[in-house]
Amino acid sequence: MVADQQLGELTDLAFWRALCPALTISDTSPLADRSDFGKSNSLRQDDWEVCKETINTEGYFAYDSWFSSELIDRLADCFLKLEEAGHHPVFAFVYDEFWDLLLQLQPLLTDLLGECDLLPSVWSWFVRASNQTAFPPHRDQIREVGIDDEDHLDYLTLWIPLTDLNHLSSSMCVLPASADPVYEDGTPEIRIENLQEIRSLQGVRGSVFCWTTQLVHWGTSQSEHGKPRMSVGYFVQRSNAERIEWEPMDFQKPLSLNQRLAIIGNQIIDYSRTAGDEELTLARALAELS
Repeated sequence: MVADQQLGELTDLAFWRALCPALTISDTSPLADRSDFGKSNSLRQDDWEVCKETINTEGYFAYDSWFSSELIDRLADCFLKLEEAGHHPVFAFVYDEFWDLLLQLQPLLTDLLGECDLLPSVWSWFVRASNQTAFPPHRDQIREVGIDDEDHLDYLTLWIPLTDLNHLSSSMCVLPASADPVYEDGTPEIRIENLQEIRSLQGVRGSVFCWTTQLVHWGTSQSEHGKPRMSVGYFVQRSNAERIEWEPMDFQKPLSLNQRLAIIGNQIIDYSRTAGDEELTLARALAELS
């Protein structure tokens, strides 16, 4: 049984606001009502054309420096404070700013997906050399690649590093669609025929990495000489594509602290590859808060 004291702390707004005073929790008013919420950069057209061509042929793209380093550094500091308090970094999603990252990507998402749904499928990674949490090679979804009559994709994964990526950090590797002989087959099989085809996605914090849910990808190990890697991920879909399992987020309505904690609990259950019994027990209690 989850201790009442532990659950009471997590459901206390004052606890979270004191932990990261530089971030906000607007739990009684819609996130979209904040005057600066969802404010987005304009697409850098030349860069964006390359990104679109890359995802159409290779199944992924890397868009450099979408978010400001000042914002990203505040979010990375939140990870450190969560670690100090003994909480998984996915608890960062109690704060508005981690949802705002997703809303700021609307121009990009609309171009790729058309009308799209932002989903409560999120995750956070804090990878140290002594605590490997990067995932091995996998596909996010086992299904055939879907594109509508207007060349809009069905589903996308978004991945945003909160720290710079280099040869000493845990970076993301992908097998480009053009080098994957079973990419379009809707199979869990992973077949890498030429190691030189593997791409390492390196870049500065605040960049946006995006791939189709069929793309084979994985996180590399972290060097003991490098700085820990922090990152967040999101899952989105075209609105008229087949619903996978999640109801879309509605940012025109308030997102209470308990609703945020329920999302976090469900994500810990879904990503329970490394969770212990105590963490799963807490996650189930959080999932019931909604």
